[in-house]
Amino acid sequence: MKCPKCKTENENRSVCKNCGLFLYRPDRRNAPKLSDKELRQRDWRTVWRVTRKILKYVGIIITAFVLSFWFFYLAWFFFFQ
Repeated sequence: MKCPKCKTENENRSVCKNCGLFLYRPDRRNAPKLSDKELRQRDWRTVWRVTRKILKYVGIIITAFVLSFWFFYLAWFFFFQ
């Protein structure tokens, strides 16, 4: 890639080795264009990753409620019966 400022050839670098100018546009960053199938796969992985995190936290909350119920029941049974 040729630097627009100093015209130095930089192979596949993202920063010019001569003047230090960033060689990518902020919106694209020299990334390869993804096909529709690759975009759907990336989006699906993102949705699945977020869903797993949400389910993990919901599971932790449900487990906390169930354990607190059992501890309360055991305490009631042993100390107040």
